[in-house]
Amino acid sequence: MKFLIALSILIISLSYAERSPVERSGDIIQLAIPISGLGYTYYIDDKDGRKQFWKSYIYSLSTTYVLKGVTNKTRPNGHCCESFPSGHTSSAFAGAMFIQNRYGYKFGIPSLLLASFVGFSRVDAKKHYWEDVVAGATISIVSAYLFVNQKNEQRLELSYSPYLKQINLYISL
Repeated sequence: MKFLIALSILIISLSYAERSPVERSGDIIQLAIPISGLGYTYYIDDKDGRKQFWKSYIYSLSTTYVLKGVTNKTRPNGHCCESFPSGHTSSAFAGAMFIQNRYGYKFGIPSLLLASFVGFSRVDAKKHYWEDVVAGATISIVSAYLFVNQKNEQRLELSYSPYLKQINLYISL
């Protein structure tokens, strides 16, 4: 068992040897943001937030990887396929938008700045074009707006149905 752990560490460290500090930072941050958001749901015992995180994150990454398989776009460095959209950026923005939408600007703005850095790191490393990064971010932004509500948000919704000729008012606390 110790041999497997040592071998894994060696393989990981060798794969990072070729990467620039910017790329390595982006690799780490793309996981750190969603882990932080999910970890915070445990810290404050936010069970609804945890469910929303998983819905948003799974939707975002599933959409990203389906598109990667369908588009087969070559990367700027010439390596084959899976350039569009950026999975690293999708992951980072899924976490950042969860934090933003669920817990507000205080934590959301720093998270979004870090997620933007991840996108930059992917372009800087010649792993993606800018449109790949923008698409990955957009998928996660849409996903968060579909599945994540602000904690303790009070909603007031007014709707009108011309066919039924009625007005409905919904309040959720």
